[in-house]
Amino acid sequence: MITLHFLHTNDIHSHLDSWGSLVNYLNQERDRLYQVHEPFLTLDLGDHMDRVNPMTEGLLGTGNVQLLNDAGYDYVTIGNNEGITFTKAQLNEAYRTRRFQIVLGNLYDQEVGTRPEWCTPFAIHHMQGVKVGLIGLTAAFPSFYSQLGWTIADPFSELESLVRQIRQQVDVLVLLSHVGLPFDQRVAREIEGIDVIIGAHTHHVLEQGESIGDTLIAQAGKYCRYAGHVVVEYDEKKHRVVYKGADLVTLRDQPDPLAKQEVERLTENGIANMQQVVAYLKRDLPVDWFAETEITGIMADALREWCGADIGLVNAGVILDSLHKGPVTRYMVHRICPHPINPCRVEVTGEEIIEMITIGLKKEFQTYELKGFGFRGKVLGKLVLSHVSYELTEDGPVNIRIGEQPLLLEKKYSVGTIDMFTLGSFLPPIVKAKQRFYLPETLRDLLAWRLQNE
Repeated sequence: MITLHFLHTNDIHSHLDSWGSLVNYLNQERDRLYQVHEPFLTLDLGDHMDRVNPMTEGLLGTGNVQLLNDAGYDYVTIGNNEGITFTKAQLNEAYRTRRFQIVLGNLYDQEVGTRPEWCTPFAIHHMQGVKVGLIGLTAAFPSFYSQLGWTIADPFSELESLVRQIRQQVDVLVLLSHVGLPFDQRVAREIEGIDVIIGAHTHHVLEQGESIGDTLIAQAGKYCRYAGHVVVEYDEKKHRVVYKGADLVTLRDQPDPLAKQEVERLTENGIANMQQVVAYLKRDLPVDWFAETEITGIMADALREWCGADIGLVNAGVILDSLHKGPVTRYMVHRICPHPINPCRVEVTGEEIIEMITIGLKKEFQTYELKGFGFRGKVLGKLVLSHVSYELTEDGPVNIRIGEQPLLLEKKYSVGTIDMFTLGSFLPPIVKAKQRFYLPETLRDLLAWRLQNE
């Protein structure tokens, strides 16, 4: 009997306060397994990077790769925070110094039609004579990937093909999935031959995993709060898996001092890389999440102008703090607007504009504590519009004008807004509208651009 161990993390999102504790746990567990001669692999399931962190932003992901190198990871796949918040050139450069293998089967370079050179669709790793296959997949966001020069294939279709290619070559098959628990459950039900799915993307905490048929599904939450440990026992005489189990460890150990120091050093380097002055302000620009302020108006104006739209629309909560008179650096702009959110242009009717204004006036909209969809703030805040005026009565908004012209209910208007509203259900007219995304620019890029004129 050979016991195989898979130590795994997912969706760290550059939350590195517990990174030292994670490294300490990994080192201790691997030392223990080495002493008892049981083979192991260390895996990351993607979204290790998140540009909300100044280290990731300032070093464009290279710091995250360095941390994975130093921590001794063997295989990783990528998440959407790697795939669609960096340009192709930035991602290629970030992975140039990797000392781990990236398994990713459903990403292709648009120009040449092949997968990027830094990844392979699957790998076969020998663990004390047991041939372990590893397949990697990431969530498909085709509208975003295509803007960055990638083609993202349907992960389920790609997986069916890859399983057919590899299953007969290996003793144990492991899927590294950054697609989400519902996808993993579907795979377990519909595709035979996968022993273990180690998942990510939906941030589920599966304390003992979840078994569907002959497949074990594992996932380890988010933000470096947990590390996962999957155990597979393989009977080499019977040539089959006889046991699979999953467990989670809450990361509370003392941090590894060298890992902690490395995070601090890389963070300092990231901040140092963002000291370029992008604007000079003649006055303070305070922010209020529940009122229209000049800085949120500037953000709405920037979206309208960048997208060439009739109006601009954004929630005040995307601006996390005020800016003060004097020089403004890239780091300052990142600090107040760290979200991996991109501009988007949609077309809606005048009647739908009224609907959105009405929704945005509601307390439950403004105080909603949003998690996910790229938002890294606290609450949505007030809906701020550019090139729109109205009077507010007890019956709602009246005398609505687009610029100098009265709003026409059936007329189509273009709106410069944020991709976050296309992903959630906060503003239904945007979700169902015709959409055009602008990448790689983020909100903070537009804010810095517009502040140059203030």
